[in-house]
Amino acid sequence: LALESDMCSEMLPDWIDLIFGRKQQGKAAIEAQNVYFYLTYYGSVDVASIEDEGLRQATELQIAHFGQCPMQLFYRRHAKKQARDSHRRRQTLSDLYDMKTAPLINQRPLNQAPSDRTDKGDVTSRKSLPFTDAPLSYWVHLGAPPPGPHAPLISIRLALADRCLAVDSKGIFHFFRWAWKPEFEEDELSESSDSDNSDEIEGAPDKENIFSDKGCFVAQRELFSFRNIPRLPYASVASEDTRHATVGVSKTLFANKSLLLVVSDGDGKGALAMQLVDPIKGEIRGEVIVPSIHADCITSIDMDPIGTASGQGGVGGELVIVGSADGSATLWRFISSHYWPLRPRLRMMGHGGATIYGVAVSSSLGVCASISSKVCALFDVGNGAMIRNFAPPEGVGKIHMKTDTKTENAVIETSFADTPALCLSVLGFVIAVCSTKLMQGENMLRDFFSLEIFTVEGRHIGSHILEPHQGIPKKIFPTVDGRAVFVCAGGGVSVHLVSSIQPLAIVDNWRLSEDTGNDVSAKQVMYDLDFGPTIARPVVAAAGCSAGTLRLHALQGISRWSHEHQRNTVSSAVGSVLAMPAQTVKNALGGVSSFGSNFFGSAREISKEAFTVVKEREGGFFFRKKRG
Repeated sequence: LALESDMCSEMLPDWIDLIFGRKQQGKAAIEAQNVYFYLTYYGSVDVASIEDEGLRQATELQIAHFGQCPMQLFYRRHAKKQARDSHRRRQTLSDLYDMKTAPLINQRPLNQAPSDRTDKGDVTSRKSLPFTDAPLSYWVHLGAPPPGPHAPLISIRLALADRCLAVDSKGIFHFFRWAWKPEFEEDELSESSDSDNSDEIEGAPDKENIFSDKGCFVAQRELFSFRNIPRLPYASVASEDTRHATVGVSKTLFANKSLLLVVSDGDGKGALAMQLVDPIKGEIRGEVIVPSIHADCITSIDMDPIGTASGQGGVGGELVIVGSADGSATLWRFISSHYWPLRPRLRMMGHGGATIYGVAVSSSLGVCASISSKVCALFDVGNGAMIRNFAPPEGVGKIHMKTDTKTENAVIETSFADTPALCLSVLGFVIAVCSTKLMQGENMLRDFFSLEIFTVEGRHIGSHILEPHQGIPKKIFPTVDGRAVFVCAGGGVSVHLVSSIQPLAIVDNWRLSEDTGNDVSAKQVMYDLDFGPTIARPVVAAAGCSAGTLRLHALQGISRWSHEHQRNTVSSAVGSVLAMPAQTVKNALGGVSSFGSNFFGSAREISKEAFTVVKEREGGFFFRKKRG
């Protein structure tokens, strides 16, 4: 931890310059007062070439007793690691809550204002929370077009720089486009971006004020064509089955980083469907259905990027784990859009034929998990061997379930809940949902849901009881560094700390709407959550809600990212426009052999086209309309 501190990050590059870098020798070494006896420098003398035995021994003793400088490896200034509060450093979700240094020191109760006045009259300042204290301009709510009712959005994925793909419970794809419009002047931001030595820059993220970004969202729902509505190959009908469509959307972009991979239930009988979806044009570019992968319907799907997609290097691609009602799980690997696997890499059992509720995979840990009502099993993604399995904790119900004289003979039953919400943290923790019931015979007296955290060794660490209005969680989303999880339950998202010291301590809460009383139609339910546009730099959060609505929420640093993206987009667009005339001439003239015969005709056509364009503009000196 000491080497990762800001002080070491600031001083270590200077030490490298003195020992291994440009200040070891030459004029820079003299200015830095880093000059030693000439025999101590690497390669200054060849001991084996000294013929005088006495001089050779004296040289060896000099080097042995005084020491020798290492080889000079760098000839330029060594790059410095950016500090945590630097505006140029890529900010993670854990940095917003300051979880790396003091997880809960700067936190406060959710019902407490950012600054409260004490009894003595002093004002105590507390760190603002990204979701609870966010202003109204930081979020936008996109409702579904009339008429209704509309199916909920059960899967959300932010793609590219300004696109969002959603899938509803009926298997229909929805496409969104968003942008952030900052309010600061472009000239001020461009001047500040050119200064490298400035610490306080206008438009840069402020460590104290996480709501320093001023602006608003500009978002819309894309409606491309009503003749062919893109959808999943199979989705259960409400009259036949109450389950939602089982689907997973990749974080990796395939086909030259333009298409998203969508894996779903193929036919409700064990088939697996794979689709490539274009989030820009709203089209399905490819579709494959592999039949009879499982003996029963697919119940849950989880995906995790590998290699370059996750920032770790390697071939890249996506790991996919599929759970089924037949009690087995299969592991798939997708590397290229040109070669799709037709059979799974691994098949994992261990549930005795019980229905698998949820699955999770972590390429960083090399572990995947599947959960049923009584067993949670962990497997190795390399060979599919079961690492260990464990049962639900027994002491949760006895601690939190109160009994009286009327319920002395009642039995407390704890099992894993029937939900696909399962999470693997890269720190080595498993977060699952348990259901505890107080049963007297066949009658259920009371029940509650709870979040449970385990280590990968199967040891139970702690619990967090969910409020009755939250219901059963729909999705558990971990941060990249594994220090926190986002739980989609009821009408909002709760942020919980992943730690053995403070297990599942609540850090923040994102509510979609205020308490609406008994009006069920006015309450919003959150089903899925995603951060983007990239894993390394999350500046926006997207939530899929009931009634087909999408909620976008801005995070710190979105103004600067929006400006950088706009600048890069303009540069690429100008380059494409300048390349068009060259491509036109190349296509028109063809090969070298036909250059002489095609040159004059092509030049004549190009000149006519340019003459027509200039004439249509009517702004030139020679093309003014005659007044009648």
